[in-house]
Amino acid sequence: MKKILFSVGILLGTFLSYAQVPEKMSYQAVVRNNSGQILANQSIGIRASILQGSPAGAAVYSERLVGNTNINGLITLEIGSGTVLSGTFNAINWSTGNYYLKTETDPSGGTTYTITGTSQLLSVPYAMYAKTAGGGGGGFAIPYTNTVNNAGNLFSLINDGDGTSIEGINNTTTSSVASVRGIVSNTAPGGFSSGVRGINNGTGGLGIGMWGSQAGSGWGVYGVTPAGIGVYGNASGNGYGVFANSNTGTGLNATSNNGIAANFAISNNANSNNVINANTLGNGTVINVSTTGTGAGVFSSTGSGFAIHGITSQQTSAGIIGDNSGAGEAVVGRTTSDIAGAVVGRNDGGGYGVRGFVATNTTGTGIGVYGQVGINSSKGRAGRFENTNASNDINNTFEVETNGNGNIPDNTQGNAASFLVDNTNSVGAAVRGEVNTIFGNFGAAGIFGISSGTGGRAGLFYASNPSGNGAALISLTDGNGDAIVANAGKDGDAVEANVDGAGRAIYGWTPTFSLGKPAEFQNFNTSNTNSVVTAKTVGNGMAGDFFVDNTNGTSAALHGKVNSIFANFGTAGVYGESIGTGGYGGLFYQRNPSGNGPALIALSEGAGNGITANAGGNGDGVEATVDGTGSAIYGWIPNFGTGRAGYFRNFNNANGQPVVHITTTGTGSTLLVNHQGPSGNIAVYQSASTNVARINKTGTGFFNGGTQNSGADLAEAFDVEGNTSEYEPGDILVISTDTDRTVEKSSKPYSTLVAGVYATKPGVLLTEENIDSELIGKVPMGVIGVIPTKVCLEGGKIKRGDLLVTSSKSGVAMKANIKKVKIGQVIGKALQDYDQNSVGKIKVLVNIK
Repeated sequence: MKKILFSVGILLGTFLSYAQVPEKMSYQAVVRNNSGQILANQSIGIRASILQGSPAGAAVYSERLVGNTNINGLITLEIGSGTVLSGTFNAINWSTGNYYLKTETDPSGGTTYTITGTSQLLSVPYAMYAKTAGGGGGGFAIPYTNTVNNAGNLFSLINDGDGTSIEGINNTTTSSVASVRGIVSNTAPGGFSSGVRGINNGTGGLGIGMWGSQAGSGWGVYGVTPAGIGVYGNASGNGYGVFANSNTGTGLNATSNNGIAANFAISNNANSNNVINANTLGNGTVINVSTTGTGAGVFSSTGSGFAIHGITSQQTSAGIIGDNSGAGEAVVGRTTSDIAGAVVGRNDGGGYGVRGFVATNTTGTGIGVYGQVGINSSKGRAGRFENTNASNDINNTFEVETNGNGNIPDNTQGNAASFLVDNTNSVGAAVRGEVNTIFGNFGAAGIFGISSGTGGRAGLFYASNPSGNGAALISLTDGNGDAIVANAGKDGDAVEANVDGAGRAIYGWTPTFSLGKPAEFQNFNTSNTNSVVTAKTVGNGMAGDFFVDNTNGTSAALHGKVNSIFANFGTAGVYGESIGTGGYGGLFYQRNPSGNGPALIALSEGAGNGITANAGGNGDGVEATVDGTGSAIYGWIPNFGTGRAGYFRNFNNANGQPVVHITTTGTGSTLLVNHQGPSGNIAVYQSASTNVARINKTGTGFFNGGTQNSGADLAEAFDVEGNTSEYEPGDILVISTDTDRTVEKSSKPYSTLVAGVYATKPGVLLTEENIDSELIGKVPMGVIGVIPTKVCLEGGKIKRGDLLVTSSKSGVAMKANIKKVKIGQVIGKALQDYDQNSVGKIKVLVNIK
């Protein structure tokens, strides 16, 4: 919370009387924020405590007070009238030592007290002690009323210091209440009797007998009377009867409901002084006369003199000036003459005959000089400017100049000149300029606009009606010249066009009968390396859009061509570039679902590539995708070609990445190689340009260096009795006696039908099925190699090298008794010891014998 600064004043009443003393203490504080600004009209919460003995003494009384600051940040409270938190206020024994007032303040009006202050209570509150001290003494009770007949002052206070002798304060908001009031109660008092009289015995020029002030918009001094004089001042010598002065307000203001607000007259015929003298040392108006009715602001009549005669000695002033703050005219001249002007301005020097200007109106509706025609069906010209001197060729007949900033929101305002044809059926021009000359020199123009500053436009044409269809500018020529010629002498644009709506900034077109070009751009400077045409957009639309709207057309929408002997970077018929973190350097889109044309065709008639793609970063040189059933990349050779459909090569000896990486997350093949020719191999693999492996057209594989598999056995796929879900790797399998080429789990010891073991991970899996078969309903039976096999201790503990045969447990082997074993019963040799009572798995070198 902000730190609040308090200016605190404690006012404690000193009322002594034999009557009851009010059990309260006044408390006032001015509340300011940490910037020293007054917190006006804000609710303030205060916890006040009376401490005995010292600033850290025990609290004999505590209460909570809430009040509001006034416009000056002053809060006024009465201690003893709040919500009691502890103790009894009227039970405090003020005679027992020193007492201190501790205040805790919450500037938001709550009970979160963030500001604490403690100050000693001095002599003031001990007036409450006087009620029990037995001192007696003279005094008066409040309220106090008494009547005395005495010619002297009944109550007199003399203050030799800088303070006020008597101060009356009233905090009520009731109307017509006075802090100090004086009354002359007699209905027929003596002359010059006063309810309140102020006397200043000073002889200097700055003394004030009576001073009234008001902090708001009210009256400092207010006088009222039904028929007399509300405020009367009289000068018996050369002084002022009434002297009115103001620093920023009005020194003297006279008003009347029905009579004359002010009357100034000289009743002496021999007095040749002015009736009113008004002067100012400042820049304000000496006399300001205004009326809200239909009367004249100033009405003057004279016989042979000037009704109004204004004289000024300053060039920037005017002899006579008329102002109108309403809808009327400031100055009106009227005449019925056919040869004379109602208002004539004449200048015999080098100035101007008539000057009209707008001085203070900032609304933009003021007019310096306003000429009208058409009132009461009159005809003529609203204004005419004419040069009757043929030799006057160095001055303009009509000049309009402004040094204003113009009006950006409303460009019909703030201009040096504005011309308007305000007739919706008119075919006339607001401005028509014409020149009749045989020369085409610079400046010989119907309209010649110049911008001589560092900004501004030499010409601006604006069709401002949002519903209008007319062009802002139409330029036509019936001769052989150009309709518009634009040239920028420096670094600006010869033509700049923009559009705020959905139209086109520049729209060039040729009518149906024309054979010209809608647009042509040429650079005739061979040393100019800038682009002939640059198109740029910061929106989401295209920077350029070219369209051949002819279903029978065979021309390209965009034809880029370069004629150069160099193949440098950028030397291209079409050059697309993406400079952001996204976007494409080029995008070709064939969007007709029924169309068969490719999105992009790249042809080279020379020895160069049809397409060369390179990714300088971590991207792909070429990325191709397909949404339908086509191929993402389809390379082919026509029946007359002798090249390759595809060629991938890595020239970086330090690059360990594969030249071709193929991945699929679908259910189809990752790679399909289809040989449809009469001969040749499906695939040939080389190392250092020497064949090391190949797959011939029949699918036979040839490997110079042999093969290596991750499995440890040789297995063959067999059908099983029952469901394959009943079998698991490690099961001992025997030949079924019920079904051909079928195996089942072993169930008898020393079976001669033993055929192999359910292989866990066969290195080679043999089958009679086609390579496309999924081998559903078959299990891989290992016949030779190292296979994890199920065993038990039915034949005793198994040691490494022991022969294994079938046991009486289904699919489980045991140690063979060398004396009982016969040919065809041995599964293989144990490669691990086993001495567990339950069925487990050990690695076995399977070799059915």
